[in-house]
Amino acid sequence: MPASEALLAAVAKLDMIELCGRILSNPERNAPRATAAEVYALARATEGLWAVAIETKLLVSALDQGAWASLGDLEHQQRVAHQLGVVRDQLAFMPSPIPTKTQAGE
Repeated sequence: MPASEALLAAVAKLDMIELCGRILSNPERNAPRATAAEVYALARATEGLWAVAIETKLLVSALDQGAWASLGDLEHQQRVAHQLGVVRDQLAFMPSPIPTKTQAGE
């Protein structure tokens, strides 16, 4: 069952860095107090970051294989270009530049 519009609206208002910092600073107290929106956001972030990590590992592997391949290997260049595109697409959710608390408070 997909997330409700109300849950997604609550997730959109979260500061994920602040949420993570709050839970990490006192997990025994703050983790059980997390709202459904916060738990959902953390689960989605974890899933997305694992996907990025896996694709990045594949990209690094493709680049490493290229060190041993000839520079004119078009098939290898296409694999690397494809993997770069996948990683770039998965990183699109991140704002650019990445905001910091000092930027938000200015």
